[in-house]
Amino acid sequence: MGTRIYHHPRVAWDFARTVVDMTAAGDELYAWFGTRVAEVMGPRYRQDLDETRTRLARPTRDDARHVEAGLWRARIDDVLRYQNDLAEDLYILTRDASARLARTQSAPA
Repeated sequence: MGTRIYHHPRVAWDFARTVVDMTAAGDELYAWFGTRVAEVMGPRYRQDLDETRTRLARPTRDDARHVEAGLWRARIDDVLRYQNDLAEDLYILTRDASARLARTQSAPA
């Protein structure tokens, strides 16, 4: 089996969009995501995630979701520049979180 190549800007962008989407998720799903973010990246990033959720709960600008996604994209791009080995973990976390979020959005009320 060969080694998979990850395009860092794409990993960063997909993760950033997922972060923004997960901030609007229910508490149980958000807690799971926050725990996984802390496991993969460290507790400081869990704190950043909580701050993002707080800002998006009461946005002060119309484009707040885009601004937060841009901030996370830049943050993750910087992390991957120095910690190349996180790309696979972030890719997997993004994929898992997106799948979980899709299941909750398609579940009947």
